[in-house]
Amino acid sequence: MSPTSLLVVEDESIVAMDIKHRAEGLGYRVVGIAASGEDAIKLAREEKPDLVLMEIVLKGEMDGIEAAEVIREEMDIPVVYLTAYSDEKTLSRAKLTGPFGYIIKPFEDRELHSAIEVALYKHKMDSKLRESEERYRALLESSPDPIILMDSSSRIVFVNRAVEELTGLKRERLKGKKLSVLEKRGLISESALKSILDLFNSEHEVFEIEFTDHRGDRHFLEIHSTRIETTSEKNLLQIIGHDITGRVEAERRREELIRERSKAELYGFVVSAVPVFASSIPPQLRNAIIKNFADRFEKNLKPNFQRTMKKLGVLDDIMARRESLRVFDAYIKWLSGFLRNLGIETELRGEKPRYILEFKTFPWINEARQNPIFSLIFRAMLMRSFTWTGIKGSVIQTSSLRSRDENLTFEFHLV
Repeated sequence: MSPTSLLVVEDESIVAMDIKHRAEGLGYRVVGIAASGEDAIKLAREEKPDLVLMEIVLKGEMDGIEAAEVIREEMDIPVVYLTAYSDEKTLSRAKLTGPFGYIIKPFEDRELHSAIEVALYKHKMDSKLRESEERYRALLESSPDPIILMDSSSRIVFVNRAVEELTGLKRERLKGKKLSVLEKRGLISESALKSILDLFNSEHEVFEIEFTDHRGDRHFLEIHSTRIETTSEKNLLQIIGHDITGRVEAERRREELIRERSKAELYGFVVSAVPVFASSIPPQLRNAIIKNFADRFEKNLKPNFQRTMKKLGVLDDIMARRESLRVFDAYIKWLSGFLRNLGIETELRGEKPRYILEFKTFPWINEARQNPIFSLIFRAMLMRSFTWTGIKGSVIQTSSLRSRDENLTFEFHLV
């Protein structure tokens, strides 16, 4: 293995030769001595040393700091400053060039040896880190998922090609802008923006947002976040949007099929049950028919109810039996949506502990005034679905539809 090669930059020839002999005595190979910044750059290009020992104050138009900056940026060769000047102004300028060491003259051989070895090790580690970051960026670039890196001020540091394709904006226009630029352009909602920015103050979590691309097409993205650091940036937040549009649309089609099946079953059950209720039947048989319907209703609709509660963020409260108005509000939202699919518009009024749910429209209003099956079916649906919430209370039917002016109404009594 060949010894580490050094370039010595020193405009005092006697001092330069002394440094050369001392470095060679430590086992290093000195490939050249430069007396000016210009010569240092020229020799560095020709010899490509492993490290440069650089005097700051040099004769000529270019000092050691300027030469070190060119050598570092153009050739990625580590520089150790070796100088008698240690004033604050000089140190501040030198720091800007990213030196790998700084030795004040006069110095001992062991100081020179330690500075060179530490600089070489640090440069090696930095090179490996840069290679790792380059591979990482290559992976980000090739990912089909949109990926954004933001700093702690929510300014965009990096976007991959997938983000450009979704937004229709080149990365040069996005870099340095705040993430709110996406909301201002109508690509994401204000609530979606808030959810993403809240990730700076929370642990990793996964949630869904809607994203409208620059062509107006709607996408559903599952958001994942990770905190990362690079050699140049600290406390970055990486946002990955996994496109789940196909999954969401398939789930919606499935839910629509379930609703249609439930609706068809309800219609079929009503039609088949009306003749039974048209005649006088024992209460036990009537109750058995209603219970049978309620069981089928629960089997078909409870999974849909639980998925909706999860999306609304209250399923954990329900499972843990943590009663709250949030759970009741979420339940009413689900119930109103379900009834709307059956052509029934509802209105909720009142406050805890008593709420009134009124059916403002009812497809079977005329039949319901003549036959109790309609009211009994909907009472069974409300009573059964209310038990899924875990809320203590009861559901009471308060209208029998005997008057032509009244609508079907139910009361929720919360404990």
